[in-house]
Order: sequence, then structure tokens, then C-alpha cells
Amino acid sequence: MSKKTKIKILSHLVFFVIFIIIWTILHFTYKNLNGGYKAMICGGLTAILAPRIKEYKTQSGKQMQVKWIFLKKILVL
Repeated sequence: MSKKTKIKILSHLVFFVIFIIIWTILHFTYKNLNGGYKAMICGGLTAILAPRIKEYKTQSGKQMQVKWIFLKKILVL
């Protein structure tokens, strides 16, 4: 398995975990909130909080970059 694949899987896993955490918080906080509204709120917040992966070309080849709101530095892989 390549490094790119591992990073993509990890990113999707983190996205899913953040979504479930926000869903659980909303479920126990707001009992009367419909499922559709809850999903939209969770999806929007998760899109903001989840890590982003960019791939760009340099002279030495393709580079991958991971940006995340919780990390101060950008990780270059």
C-alpha cells in the first residue's frame, strides 16, 4: 500500500470519527432536532474540522500536503 493511500484512508477515518462525535453531541443535546438537519450541521462542521490533503507538483516530483485546523504547521509528505 502506498503512502498516498494510507494518508487518504487515515483522512477519511478521521472525518468519520469527527462526524460521529458531533452527531452524538447533537443527539444528546438537542432531542427534537430532525435527522436531516442534524446531518447537515454535522457535515458542515466536519468539513471545517477534518484534515485536508493536497497534492501538488514540484520539480522533484509530486508532493503531498496535509493541512489541519488542530496542527499549526503544514505537514509535507
